[in-house]
Amino acid sequence: MCFSAEASFCASALIGTIGVISVRKSTTFPQKMFAIIPLFFAIQQLMEGFLWVVISNPEYIAWKQPLIIGFLIFAWLVWPVYIPFSMALFEKNTTRRRILLGFLGMGFLLILCFLYILIFHTPDASADQLHINYTYDYQPPVEWVWGLIYFIPTVVSLMISSKKKMWIFGVINLCSYIFSRIYFSGHVLSVWCFFGAVGSAFILWAIIQMNKVPETSEQRVNQAT
Repeated sequence: MCFSAEASFCASALIGTIGVISVRKSTTFPQKMFAIIPLFFAIQQLMEGFLWVVISNPEYIAWKQPLIIGFLIFAWLVWPVYIPFSMALFEKNTTRRRILLGFLGMGFLLILCFLYILIFHTPDASADQLHINYTYDYQPPVEWVWGLIYFIPTVVSLMISSKKKMWIFGVINLCSYIFSRIYFSGHVLSVWCFFGAVGSAFILWAIIQMNKVPETSEQRVNQAT
C-alpha cells in the first residue's frame, strides 16, 4: 500500500478482520470463495507493510526480494484468475458463465507471461514520495494490450456477473484504477491494490445481503397490522 508501513499494517488488520467475518457469515461454497478475497488482500498489504520496513532498513535487505515476489504473486498471478473464478462459481446463466470462463482463460495466459518475468527478469521496488514503485528489467511488447488483458478479468468479470449488485464491486475497482492512473502514474500497481483492498468492505456487505431471508407477504401484513 502507499503512504507508509503503519498504514499498510493497519489496512491489513482491518481488511483481514473483514475477511474473517465474511467467511464466517458465508453459507455456500461460492460465497466462501468470494469471502476469501479480503483475506488475500490483507496478506498482500501485510507484505507491502514489511517491504516498507525493509526498504527503510538496509539491514533487512535479505527479505526485500521475497517480499517483492510475494506482493507481485498476488497482483500478477492471483487476481487475474481468482476474480473470474469466484464470479463463475456464482453464475447460473450459461452465456455469462462461458464469458467468465473465457476471462479465466485470459487470466491463465497472464500467469504464464508474468511467471516468465518473475523467473527470468529481476523485479525491484523503491519508495518514492510516500509510494512504493515496482519495476522490472523487461519491457513488454504493446504494453497497453497487456494492461487491457489484465483489466478484463480483474474488473470486467465483476460487471459481467448476473449476481445482484456485484457490479458495484466492479465499479469500485474501475474508479480505483482510473483514479490511480490519473493521480498516481508510476505507482498504479501499489495504489490500485490498496483501493481494491478497501473495496473488500463491499464483500462483507454482499455476503450479508445474499443470506438475508426474503420477507414473505404474510410477514409484511403482520407488520402493517
